[in-house]
Amino acid sequence: MTIPRNQIYGLLGSSGCGKTTLLKCLVGALDLDYGSIELIVNSKKKIGFMPQETALFDEFTIAETFQFYASLYRIPSEEFRAKIKELTDVLDLPRDDQICSTLSGGQVRRVSIAVTLLHSPSLVILDEPTSGLDPVLANIFWRYLNRLSVQGQTIIITTHYIEEARQANTVGLMRQGVLLAEDSPEVLISRYEVESLEDVFLCLCNQQTHTPAIEPEKKVPFKPAYKDDSTNYSMFWPHTKAIVFKNWKWVQRNWVMFSMLSFVLSVACVIESNECLKYYPPMRVGVINHGLHGACENYNPRAFNCSETQTVDLSCHFLGLWRTEKPDMPLLMYDRLDEAMRDGKSRKLVSIFEIPANFTAGALERFEQGSKADQKLLDTASIDIRIDSTDFMAVYKLEQDVRDVLELTFQTHLKTCGYNPSAADIPPMIIYKSFFNKNVVYKPYDYTTHVAMACMCGITYLAPLILMTISLCLEKMTGAYIRCLVGGVKIVEIFSGYLIMCVLFTLINSGLMAFFQFVVYAKPYGTFWLGYLLLNVLGFTGTLFGFFIIVLTNSLTESAGIAIVSSLAMYTFTGFIWPIEAAAHPLIQTFSNFVFPNTLGLRAYLAIVWKDASFFNQQVLHGFGICAAHTVLYILLTIAIVKYKKSM
Repeated sequence: MTIPRNQIYGLLGSSGCGKTTLLKCLVGALDLDYGSIELIVNSKKKIGFMPQETALFDEFTIAETFQFYASLYRIPSEEFRAKIKELTDVLDLPRDDQICSTLSGGQVRRVSIAVTLLHSPSLVILDEPTSGLDPVLANIFWRYLNRLSVQGQTIIITTHYIEEARQANTVGLMRQGVLLAEDSPEVLISRYEVESLEDVFLCLCNQQTHTPAIEPEKKVPFKPAYKDDSTNYSMFWPHTKAIVFKNWKWVQRNWVMFSMLSFVLSVACVIESNECLKYYPPMRVGVINHGLHGACENYNPRAFNCSETQTVDLSCHFLGLWRTEKPDMPLLMYDRLDEAMRDGKSRKLVSIFEIPANFTAGALERFEQGSKADQKLLDTASIDIRIDSTDFMAVYKLEQDVRDVLELTFQTHLKTCGYNPSAADIPPMIIYKSFFNKNVVYKPYDYTTHVAMACMCGITYLAPLILMTISLCLEKMTGAYIRCLVGGVKIVEIFSGYLIMCVLFTLINSGLMAFFQFVVYAKPYGTFWLGYLLLNVLGFTGTLFGFFIIVLTNSLTESAGIAIVSSLAMYTFTGFIWPIEAAAHPLIQTFSNFVFPNTLGLRAYLAIVWKDASFFNQQVLHGFGICAAHTVLYILLTIAIVKYKKSM
């Protein structure tokens, strides 16, 4: 393939013949398997490349789009204004305050052409630029290209419209990855004695069909056409600043989605952990009391004589204390068991207490006779509790509440009758209060705080990952970053622009969650700045995991799939719902500790919050250490994949 300097070269061929692939090789986005490319330019900045995709950032206005690329190419202000005026007149561009995502297909292509020509490149490569342009505008555009070639620019243009290519100085006809012929349109038409380029193409296709493919005898190893500038970072900050500006515009134009997936979700999780897990759902308990006083309506708990056991009814003591201590779980009295069971099966009741007639006698027998108590009496004097065992929350709460109220019932009776109430402790225990000291337990454990801490660690890690995956992957699919890479922007500069935004987001988001958890809900926070640092380190690790996902995958579906699976696994295997130490197989805990940084990260955060642990505490060191290890791992994997793919 030979392209004359300062001319228009039209590359023709059907879809899938390799035109776009060849152009990407010319701009350095792909490497040839073998062969060589020699160009009149030695720097990508001297190339103007318009990919087949829209290759525009949807959140920009037209004016912001031009400003973005002007900053990448360092175009002087006066030259920039003059060029914009020229391109606006030639391409009939829409108003510059319109957002790119609102433009029609033809308008998008016109803006894309203008971006390609903005910096007056020496080599212009346009992939089907006239697709979507009306015939009048396409004719004006071709005249403009001829003017540019006369002024010293070399232009390569691909098109489906074969007759349109007669306006090019030279055409190349391509099919199935093979360049069939190249010459001026008139020479080709004359050589094959036909009337149009389309007939020339048909003749060449027929010849190729009947001619066996021949592999070249010597396969020349491919060498990049551009000088290696991988160590030149003179434009690092201007390029990175431009990417940060683009990301800020993305946040502004998508602020509803951004807020819902970030700040709103984060605060909602903290509020939900503290509000919805604080109380149990409403429950009602049915009671059938076969005791002396039945529903206990006329029973006076103080009108009994300790020496006359027949005047004591502990079932009424129990029910009275239940109503006092557990007002959120009202009692419904029934005369018959079948009536209570009917309501239980219809979910009106969570449980049914059936208190036997000898309940009081059995309890007093325990107190008075101890080990000599009548076993037959004890076997028949227990409260019969019926409950739906599939309702874990109801079972757990009722077990706790029944134990507490029974203990209080017996203690009250013993104390009233002059006995030591500690004899009724269930179970007997000794509490050493000195256990609750610095570096052991800061305050008694609270499950709502455990869930809130797990939410904070999980969201801090996953929120930047998900937001960046959505944003960067969408823009990667549109081809916008191919244009940036051709313009001299390095992948590390693109990632740095995203890293700055994600770090700022994590600083604000983790601070917002900490404000609600520790200020609004006044929960203990240990060494605040150490915990805040740990959250931000987790967020940094999650951001680098997002980079790894972006370079690993080739579509939004793949990226979103990995992000979703990672999110679910993160909450399943990291001790969010239940401590991972409870896993039956030790390999599960080992897997969780090393594969998911949130496992040891959460443990470290809980140590900081609950134990007021310092940085040198073993659990805290493990949390920071696993984040550092994952950070290094993601950086190395990302670099390896980028070098292998030579792109994002």
